[in-house]
Amino acid sequence: MAEKKFYGMSNDYMFKAVMQENKAVLINLVAALMRIGEERIVSCEITNPIELGRNISSKDCILDIKLILNGDTIINIELQIENEGYWPERSLFYWSRAYDHLEEGENYGLLKPTYQIGIIDFSLFKDSEEFFSEYKILNTKTGRAYTDKLCIRVLDLTKINLAREGEEELVRWAKIFKSKTMDELRQVAGSKEVMQKMVVTLAKLSEEEKIRQQCEAREKNERDMLSSYAFGMEQGMEKGLELGIKQGIEQGIDQGKENAILDLVRDGIISVEVAAERLNKSVSELEQSL
Repeated sequence: MAEKKFYGMSNDYMFKAVMQENKAVLINLVAALMRIGEERIVSCEITNPIELGRNISSKDCILDIKLILNGDTIINIELQIENEGYWPERSLFYWSRAYDHLEEGENYGLLKPTYQIGIIDFSLFKDSEEFFSEYKILNTKTGRAYTDKLCIRVLDLTKINLAREGEEELVRWAKIFKSKTMDELRQVAGSKEVMQKMVVTLAKLSEEEKIRQQCEAREKNERDMLSSYAFGMEQGMEKGLELGIKQGIEQGIDQGKENAILDLVRDGIISVEVAAERLNKSVSELEQSL
């Protein structure tokens, strides 16, 4: 009997399913991402749960996690394994949607601090040298924060080797997201109780056929999106090459025509004035080419 395919925490459906099913695991991850002790988390409620096993429509292409921490902080967590481009713009868009939670007539003072946290498996910038980074709106002269209600953080799974002191739990989570087999996942989880609970929850969910079908659907969606992107790039390059060749030929013909007429001027067959008229250029401009 063929071994079942492993759907780990890098699958956004499995990731969300595990977080929904095990509060202790969710709290551990949130504490690591927020850089606080678990004892400081009084409440942590997911506000956009999914019905596990239910088909995800094409409109629900973003399987992020939105939650309220301790009743006064909004957190949006987005897992993005493939680089589909424009992450800074997308993360800011996700942040703005989470921040815009006021009902009509409510006071702006009720707006909660909002964090958008991206867990990505690609480098944000070419010269990025950070495992876990944070971005805010600051005064460019004094460095003073404009507000404490906007914060965007990025956990770069490709930069585990650049982790700093105090980021050990984030390193463990990064390795969990990178795990490709159940054995590897168990090894990374180690003996820590909450991590063992994560492995048990994932293993249990993996046995449910409807969950596996949704995990496969999410992978197919990613493959289709990447395929469409690659096809678009290929078509664009072909079109660009076609236009470039056409433009090059036209430029070459024009240049050849100009060189031929300039040769006639040099040989004294026609005057500069006649050449300028034929080439639609000024006499002084042609004289510089002679």
